[in-house]
Amino acid sequence: MDRIKNWWNGLSRRGKIITVAVVAVVLVVASAASAEEVENASDESPVAQSSTTPQTPDQETPEPTPEPTATPQPTATPDPTPEPTAIPEPTPTPAPTPVFATIELTGTGDGVPRFDIPEGQAAIAEVTHTGGGNFAIFTLADSGENIDLLVNTIGNYAGTVLFDERDGDHSVAFEVTAGGAWTITIKPVTEARDWDGSSELTGTGDEVIQIDPSISGFMTADIAHSGSGNFAVIAYGSGAFGTDLLVNEIGNYSGEVVIGSGTFLLEITADGTWSVTPS
Repeated sequence: MDRIKNWWNGLSRRGKIITVAVVAVVLVVASAASAEEVENASDESPVAQSSTTPQTPDQETPEPTPEPTATPQPTATPDPTPEPTAIPEPTPTPAPTPVFATIELTGTGDGVPRFDIPEGQAAIAEVTHTGGGNFAIFTLADSGENIDLLVNTIGNYAGTVLFDERDGDHSVAFEVTAGGAWTITIKPVTEARDWDGSSELTGTGDEVIQIDPSISGFMTADIAHSGSGNFAVIAYGSGAFGTDLLVNEIGNYSGEVVIGSGTFLLEITADGTWSVTPS
């Protein structure tokens, strides 16, 4: 401080004036610079920019939360319209195949014709004989033993007889006794003459009758025969009646009988005319 004081006292009057002037200029310049800085600062202030109430600095407005998008329900796909089913043309029902083919046997006089039919199958034989003397036919087993007497008459003969109808019977040949020519035609039992059970049935001599449809419940029938020999009627069925001997007489006959439920076959032995009439 003393140094400055001594410096000031050593100045001349002119030096003091110049010094004071210089200081004053410096002060004026400094003051002007300070004022300019203050003005610039005021211009940059938020207050100087507006006379209104200072605004709160802008905040980022959050985006509105989007409403959840409804998941579209799957559209039901309609079932495809089915193509119309073609109606097949009706197929004709084939005729039932016989259990075995028809077998034709012929001869004159005594003979033992062989044949082959399936085991366990009943069959019919359509027989004719032309000649005098005794005419008889036995069925034979493969051992050669007689199984059943099918025909036993004198002279000419024409009729249809049943054989191998019993369980265990199986014929392989006929033993024929004859005084003339004969024919034997072997067929499955399903080839027997049909009867529906509702109308009168008539015939002459031995016959095998297939009832179609079989008897339901039971029926009664008037049976008649005009002849001199044995007259017999046997019914075969699947019901409780099973095998049933309906008539067994000699000569003429007339009577009412019961034909049981399930009956599907009649075996008639006769030497004259006969009839079966539902009653």
